[in-house]
Amino acid sequence: MAENAGFISVPWGQHKLGAMYNTPFPSISRPKCIGVCSINASREFVDDASCASYLAGQPWPPLPFDLNGGIEDVIRKPVENGKRDLEIMLTYIKQHQKELLRQSSSDAGNLCLDSDFVTLRGILRQIMCLQYDNRSFRVKATLLNGNVYMCKEETPEQQLENANMSRAQRVMCSWGFKFEQYLTSAQAQGKPVTNVPVNEAEEFMGVYRTNLAGILMLYGAELDCVDSKEPVDFKDCRVLDSLKFVELKTSVFNMNPHQIRTFKSFKSANWWSQSFLVGITTLYVGLRDTKGMLQRIDEIDVATLARNKPWSASAMAWYLEQFLRNLKKLLVNINDPFAVVQVTFLNKHASYEVLRGPEHQILPNWYRDLLKTRS
Repeated sequence: MAENAGFISVPWGQHKLGAMYNTPFPSISRPKCIGVCSINASREFVDDASCASYLAGQPWPPLPFDLNGGIEDVIRKPVENGKRDLEIMLTYIKQHQKELLRQSSSDAGNLCLDSDFVTLRGILRQIMCLQYDNRSFRVKATLLNGNVYMCKEETPEQQLENANMSRAQRVMCSWGFKFEQYLTSAQAQGKPVTNVPVNEAEEFMGVYRTNLAGILMLYGAELDCVDSKEPVDFKDCRVLDSLKFVELKTSVFNMNPHQIRTFKSFKSANWWSQSFLVGITTLYVGLRDTKGMLQRIDEIDVATLARNKPWSASAMAWYLEQFLRNLKKLLVNINDPFAVVQVTFLNKHASYEVLRGPEHQILPNWYRDLLKTRS
């Protein structure tokens, strides 16, 4: 029987920035997009591609872009807890239960998924980057019918950081959304519409499967846009798996030495892992000055982000693999579908606490009922 508190083993010491790392990359299948959904302006789940965007047809609007356009009228995403993101995934599973759910081999009275983990791409990315990033991070996980469900939970440090975010920091966050507006369209080969407020609450999400060293994962990932000159039938799974999604980023124009070091050591690792987990091969990066004027757009091959960097893509992947494997082992030993394991990454340790009670649950009752076989 597992203890109610302790530590989960993770390989923090396997690699340090700039050191040699010769361990081969773990086996991983190509991430496969099996479906899409949207989150509308009211933050409601919509089982379609209504929030999808296309990479706008070129030529794009002439440079420089003013990323401050309409900044006072921006519609920002409301503050939500991590359970809400997981619930979007659970709602997708409910809507597509015929394709995703099967009878449990160990318990004929219950249904399960062909996955070890159900989560979000952002969580997997952040865990990978913890190999080098010492900031605090927290997740909650529970095991139901053989599947681990995992969501993010804000740490006290993150809550304080968010509460104290300055107006200038919020404006810089909005610059990224405005850049997306300049480069995307609601129609294939359409032109950007930039004279309306940006709605940061809307999202287009892909649902992906992959196999990391025998660990099967099902996860949602927000997608910026698809690069297609023809309208896409997002309901066709064969079409979905062949689409070229691209990521849109902003960064500093004419970086100083400190910014260059930060990019090489941390930011590039974030960009690479975020794209790698959904098979994205191309980034468009808007380089902006300190006043929010976009000066240049670079097209970047994602594979080049991992070259000649102090971090190791292989070490990051092994870090994720070891954490997921040890977390599931812990949950299996606990053997309680209502136990929630809260893991806090801080100061090169991954400590856990077992929480019980309705106030700690991350799975809603309607989802637990869904996984019970109808008699």
